Amino acid sequence: MLPDSAAAQDCAAGLAARPGADVTLRHASGRPCLIGAFTAGALVCAVAGPIRVAVIGCCPVTAADLERRAARLTGLGSADELVAGLPGSFHLVTAVDGEVRVRGDAAGMRRVFHTRAGASAVAADRADLLAVWHGSEVDLDRLMVRLLQSTSPVLSGSMWRNVHAVPPGHAADLPANGPVRLTRWWRPPEPVMDLREAAPLVGRALAEAVACRTRAGETIAADLSGGLDSTPLCFLAQSAVQDGGGRLVTVRTGVDQADHDDERWASRAARLLTGDHLVLAPGEVPGRYAGVAEPVTGLDEPLGVITTVRRDVAVAALLADHGARVHLTGHGGDEVTFVPPCHLHDLVRARPLSWWSRLREYRALARWPLAASLTAVAEHRSYPGWLASQADLLTAPHPSRYRPELGWEGPMRLPSWAHPDVAAALGPMLRRAAADARPLAGRRAQHQIAAVIHDSAADLSQLQRLTARHGAAVHAPYLDTAVIDACLATRLDQRARPGAYKPLTVAAMAGRVPEQCLRRTTKGEFSSTLFEGLRRHRDQLVALADGSRLAALGLADETALRRACLRTPAQADPGGDLELFAAMENWLRALPAPDHERRP
Repeated sequence: MLPDSAAAQDCAAGLAARPGADVTLRHASGRPCLIGAFTAGALVCAVAGPIRVAVIGCCPVTAADLERRAARLTGLGSADELVAGLPGSFHLVTAVDGEVRVRGDAAGMRRVFHTRAGASAVAADRADLLAVWHGSEVDLDRLMVRLLQSTSPVLSGSMWRNVHAVPPGHAADLPANGPVRLTRWWRPPEPVMDLREAAPLVGRALAEAVACRTRAGETIAADLSGGLDSTPLCFLAQSAVQDGGGRLVTVRTGVDQADHDDERWASRAARLLTGDHLVLAPGEVPGRYAGVAEPVTGLDEPLGVITTVRRDVAVAALLADHGARVHLTGHGGDEVTFVPPCHLHDLVRARPLSWWSRLREYRALARWPLAASLTAVAEHRSYPGWLASQADLLTAPHPSRYRPELGWEGPMRLPSWAHPDVAAALGPMLRRAAADARPLAGRRAQHQIAAVIHDSAADLSQLQRLTARHGAAVHAPYLDTAVIDACLATRLDQRARPGAYKPLTVAAMAGRVPEQCLRRTTKGEFSSTLFEGLRRHRDQLVALADGSRLAALGLADETALRRACLRTPAQADPGGDLELFAAMENWLRALPAPDHERRP
């Protein structure tokens, strides 16, 4: 995306020369506005006098409708009205009088990055593209921040120097001359809506999110684990494809555990669904850690799900062989429907009559001591104060699950293999960031949920790009803006109730999903895949540890790193040390130029 200027036109010549790239939208002057390579149906453009508009991604808007909307536009300040009420996941590009505004979505599935090329600003949906084109090096401070097992939104950003990330829920204005300006267009809604009012909105939003990913006569694929995230998507997809004369294909991987109940619930749902149901036997697709030492190229940042990416691309290819181009996943369902324990902190102030029963449930499940629980609820530090306090805990043991953690975000800890110098450098950085930090929402629970959504979307957006290369692209309808808004607007005490499992999902899917499929009160547990993956593919982790680039940068202690890779944890990687190492090391090894062999 480029503003209308002579400097931008010079940039466009180099960008348009990339294989497959094309100028798809021009300013009124004739200069390039939008350059890209798009799949069929992913781009809708409209022109209304001096106004240019493009919607890129999954959205049911037509060119004629978009043109009518553009004709009513009064300026960039009202650009969001162009897509008001539209479902889906997409980028919006608006050009008025030579200035361009570009935004993604609320979750961060549709990323936006920007940089400067001489006198011109340029934005793109890929940071790695801008970095290579600009000749940027890896930002070592940002790399160090990624060692945190819970990264605060105030520390997140592009992994490249001089390439800047636009935070989810913000738009970037690219003027013909001058710096890029950021405008926030989305905030988590206040959780004030009663469940009876919110449930129909959630159901409609999720149904529209699924429907806008289907085309008449086409095959759509969906996960069917039997859980309360994937099962609703399958029934909504069935309704969508039946209306358009298409076909549904469901897929799941069997679990080699006698006491695992996914099989029972998935089979029950499959009997009520029309379509093909693929059940992959354990070992039929690559397991966890398979091929993790082989660098995955074309990523903006380390991929948190790198240890299962071999399986994901294998499934993408299999579904493409069955005619699907879209693979619906239930990922994101937990993020938008569950509430974190810190919601107790909000309830005691907002709804003091309802928080005690919730606290009793947590204490019964996690064996929290009463005194520690009351102390955690009474703590009232501001977000900057809480964030600054984490700087002194970076090397502390990971908190026990038997102690309440009701902070603004998850505890910030460094992995066991981090070099001792990292904490000394990261602590002051965290304190400086805390001084000007602003939460994503006024309530702790809403802030934490939004932060977790952004983390999940960062991985899923890259996974979507990877799977699209190999076959059916992964899509996460739960992370569409309209679905997030409807879920987060529901009262906290009604999103979670003692004795009820996912009450918002169950209420929203009533009448859309058979009642017997909504009775499940359990969630599948897959720690066995980690231990089986370590047994089969430990050599991949050891290969990553040998000659580690993280160690060469001074970010990892070689001895501790090798010990972590050779050791089998008592629990399923409780701090995420192995997953974090694999993600970061794989990403560093995939970089085209090893200009990062110096210590930060």
